[in-house]
Amino acid sequence: MKGENLTKRTGSLNKKGQAMRMDLLLAEKRVMEWATACSDELGFRRSSIEAAYIWNPGGFVNQSYRISDSETVRHVKFAQAAKAPFLKQWAAISEYLTEHYQAPSLVLEVNQEILPGYPYGLVFEFIEGKPLSLAANPQSVIQNVLEKLNQLHTDKEIPKLIATEQACSYSDAFTEAYITRFEEDLDIIRSEKHQLNFVTDKSLAWFSTEVDALREKVSQMPSFQKQATDIVHNDINWQNILVNDRDDFWLIDWDDLTVNGDAAMDYSVFLWPLYQTKDWAFWKEYVSQLAGQEVVERMEFYFRAKLLDDVIDVLADYIEAENVPEVKEKTQKRAMEIHLHAYAEYMKRYV
Repeated sequence: MKGENLTKRTGSLNKKGQAMRMDLLLAEKRVMEWATACSDELGFRRSSIEAAYIWNPGGFVNQSYRISDSETVRHVKFAQAAKAPFLKQWAAISEYLTEHYQAPSLVLEVNQEILPGYPYGLVFEFIEGKPLSLAANPQSVIQNVLEKLNQLHTDKEIPKLIATEQACSYSDAFTEAYITRFEEDLDIIRSEKHQLNFVTDKSLAWFSTEVDALREKVSQMPSFQKQATDIVHNDINWQNILVNDRDDFWLIDWDDLTVNGDAAMDYSVFLWPLYQTKDWAFWKEYVSQLAGQEVVERMEFYFRAKLLDDVIDVLADYIEAENVPEVKEKTQKRAMEIHLHAYAEYMKRYV
């Protein structure tokens, strides 16, 4: 995952399952040289420009950097070719998202290959905020974010601004969000199993069985058979919500937005830190009043998939980190800890 996110891994691996090797020091140098050459377009006034890689513990499909002339700060996100269309969609509606959904302002599109294998990018204003996960009092922001998500899910203008995707059911949306990615991850894990000495063959076989079982359950539930018509962010975890000391908030990372999604996906990802806590009954009822009981019903299956995601997806992250020496140790340590904890928790709740 991207942190806790659900971005597709497509394009990050070659046919042998090996991730692109990254030299972060060289990458930072290239980004700095590009930013210096484009300083006027980026709004920089000073000649001394720095670039720093932003560690994403959940994957390396995209690369992000903080660039600054010590006065003005920007955030640049580069995408591999397979992910470029998702960033281009974001660029196409960026002004609307900034105006209505507290998204960061787009500064510049990057249509040249600054980093090998990353032919497209976007530069945004840098938001001086911290992730909601680090906020002293996240409860004061949660209700406002839920209302903003509900507004997004029923937005009538976004489908007019971007190409409408082929109609699908909520079951299809669930499969796209989780099942397909689980299968991609499992292919990677099987091909590089020798790197995972803490995962047994028996466990790996069970992962596949559980993914099939979850797919079957969702395919049979009536509430999943209706047409998916929700505008969904698809990655609204607490790392992608920035807040300041006044409880202002911004929603970032809009490259997985879809016009044929399931609101239950957004609610489950956003409310995951509160699920089964002492406050859960309140927030569950709040979503029911906001979005309806069928959304709450589907949300329970998204919670289950979210926990399974912490079991499976981080193993693929562990493997990919082999190719990024500068962050390998901390990425793999985090991935193994999440996997072991989530595996035990999943078995306790669902098996």
